Amino acid sequence: MKKIVAALFAASLLVACNAQVQPAAAANAPAVAVSAPATESQLAEVRKALEVRFQGAPIKGLRASVFPNMFEAMIGDDMIYFDAKISHFVVGNLIEAGTMTNLTEARTAELTAIDVKQLPLGDAIKFVRGKGERVMYVFTDVDCPFCTRLERTIQDMDNVTVYNFMFPIDSLHPDATRKQKLIWCAKDRLKAWQDMALSGKLVADSNTTCANPVDATKALGQKLGVKATPSFFLADGRMVAGALPKDRLEATLNAVQAKVAAVK
Repeated sequence: MKKIVAALFAASLLVACNAQVQPAAAANAPAVAVSAPATESQLAEVRKALEVRFQGAPIKGLRASVFPNMFEAMIGDDMIYFDAKISHFVVGNLIEAGTMTNLTEARTAELTAIDVKQLPLGDAIKFVRGKGERVMYVFTDVDCPFCTRLERTIQDMDNVTVYNFMFPIDSLHPDATRKQKLIWCAKDRLKAWQDMALSGKLVADSNTTCANPVDATKALGQKLGVKATPSFFLADGRMVAGALPKDRLEATLNAVQAKVAAVK
């Protein structure tokens, strides 16, 4: 069993450049039934116990867990699973065995979703293929090989709009900030980005002194909880970390497009 779980997480770590290592989120994870819903009074009592145990920490998504007589909630940045009196709790990843889906990451993505309408799209390099109905907001590092992998996958897709936000991770790629400023300051930003991301060819006739959003984007990404590149936000605001394979990316975008269309 330890080998199976280790293999699952080893695979998930090979899809992103991580400033702080985290597995890729299961954005299109199936809905999972929790145990019998707790009453409002039960949840109120459990919340009080949480507030005493984790003084001052924000509490999100409190509900009954899939485990009988257990609850779950996001405390700060962590999903935890616990009994009603908080006499014991577990911090870690809950895996749905039938599909090997990481339910903790799926729930975390749901609870930390952002309002994509608030993203500064003018600070991104826009790329459209086909009708561009499916949208991705990508935080990317030009020196990250997994960002290159995602970019190549997107080149082989249709009906997608991509907003690339320049998010160099200095601790891993110390020259990426300079390169991404050169790309932003180029006459043709999209060409400069794709030449570097796909072919390793850095624009020559550019500089790093033009007004650019790279430093502001770093701060924005950190505020939004971006820790790995590539990380991208979907149209419903959920974040996915990692370069998903094409079939999974297609399925994720299609599911979110249908979801967003259904609520319009």
